[in-house]
Amino acid sequence: MNTPSNTTHQRLLDVAEELFSKRGYQSVRLRDIATAIGIKHAALYYYAPEGKEQLFVDVMTRSFHRHQVGMEAAIAEAGDDLRDQMRAAALWLVSRPPMNIARMEQTDFTAIKPENARMLSQLIYNTLRQPIRSALVEAHTQGIVDLPDLDMASITFIALIEIVHSNNSAGSESVAEKTVIIDKLIDMLLQGWLKR
Repeated sequence: MNTPSNTTHQRLLDVAEELFSKRGYQSVRLRDIATAIGIKHAALYYYAPEGKEQLFVDVMTRSFHRHQVGMEAAIAEAGDDLRDQMRAAALWLVSRPPMNIARMEQTDFTAIKPENARMLSQLIYNTLRQPIRSALVEAHTQGIVDLPDLDMASITFIALIEIVHSNNSAGSESVAEKTVIIDKLIDMLLQGWLKR
């Protein structure tokens, strides 16, 4: 981000993130963001000289780096047990607003420059995958898991957690209800589906 760093800028990013997350890129106007933070529409260009797309890229970059750091910290605090680490990462994710990755990929990213869409897509993949992958690598090194593709396993786990988190129709509105589903999901992944 090549924009000034101050309280107004941080508030701008926070409000823009909330609006983009809830409504999507195309539905949010710069005027909506300016109104929400109480500044003039033209003042936004001081913080995002290239306009709405730059602001969206800045917001998403900040958000997904924050997700990576948050999951890494949750995993570190969980101790050495892989099940506890996966649970901690999942609970960290569901304690935040849903990311709506599918919506981003299908609608938001089609409305921005292809190079920005590719960069954000790769950023999402890397920042969300890496904390789980690191835990799986350690478990693999200790002989706890034997997975042929740690990247696929990591991103699949994140995608499943995102589905649990964004699907309120399955009776999983609260974090407590989602935790029950997450625990079952982790058990299923770690134990496998085939009868042994």
